[in-house]
Amino acid sequence: MSTLATQLPVNMRAVRVKAPGGIDQLELIDMPVPTPAPGEVLVQVKAAGVNRPDVLQRLGLYPPPPDANPNLGLEVSGVVVAVGQGVSEGMLNKPVMALCNGGGYAEYVCTPAGQCMHIPEDISFIEAASLPEVYMTVWQNLFMKGGAKAGQTVLIHGGSSGIGTAAIQLCKKHGLRVLVTVGSQDKADFCTQLGADKAYLYKSQDWEQLVLQDTAQQGVDLILDMVAGEYLNKDLNCAKPQGMVIVIALLGGRFANIDAARLLTKQVLLTGTTLRPRSLEFKAELARQVERQLQEGFASGALRSLVQATFGLDEVASAHALMESGDSLGKIVLSIEN
Repeated sequence: MSTLATQLPVNMRAVRVKAPGGIDQLELIDMPVPTPAPGEVLVQVKAAGVNRPDVLQRLGLYPPPPDANPNLGLEVSGVVVAVGQGVSEGMLNKPVMALCNGGGYAEYVCTPAGQCMHIPEDISFIEAASLPEVYMTVWQNLFMKGGAKAGQTVLIHGGSSGIGTAAIQLCKKHGLRVLVTVGSQDKADFCTQLGADKAYLYKSQDWEQLVLQDTAQQGVDLILDMVAGEYLNKDLNCAKPQGMVIVIALLGGRFANIDAARLLTKQVLLTGTTLRPRSLEFKAELARQVERQLQEGFASGALRSLVQATFGLDEVASAHALMESGDSLGKIVLSIEN
């Protein structure tokens, strides 16, 4: 292992979950600073993004893969302070943002070198920490899997979330028409100001009929669904013939009674993904593609970081409470002083 000239501390602060449950199960502990394995770097964390999968893992509903860091935190920004075997020492002292395999809620974290990205010019560590997980998720699903391209129409559920706001911006950058569902008028206004063409209030409006109405009964090319459950049949109805419904989360439940006749007659592709178990090679290639998108998008002004709230590491329970409240707009970030 190669490190910077300054001596690393032996211990660090980190967040762990005592047992599956509520925010009272989150605790700040002291633990040893990890050592990067071959192919990894050690990042001195400046900020860490808070994401829905973190909440689900805390609740015991999203167990990490066996080879992952069991602690919370899937994305960080910071400075590389050590490199493992096989990693260029040229990465030392470089500011990066990175997708982690867990453990990002800490002062230091190890992550595969291939999952590190250059930070776009003129943005802060706080802003950078809000980008990797959501943009990699959206790019993987809508563009790599879904083949999204200019002129198509996409429906995004949860438009005001971190995933939703990244999807709106990436889709508008690439010339798609964007429809979203949200829970309140404030969120609808937030999304339309960001570029969404239409925003539907799922609590009070029949979004299924409005989508069909606003597409002249043709439906949409792609649907990014983080709800599933009862939404799936509506998705099938809203999809164009040979359209695609991509499920990325299960906030509405794991099970649904699907009208399979719609799948047959419309030839809709119903699929789903999760990023965390994918191979290191896949995530490294995904990081390269997303890195290019972020560099271009921030340079042109087509993309921007949307951090609603920042909390200290010792305020992680408050960050999770805000995430669970459903009141967040964009991203929540932990600022880590070290």
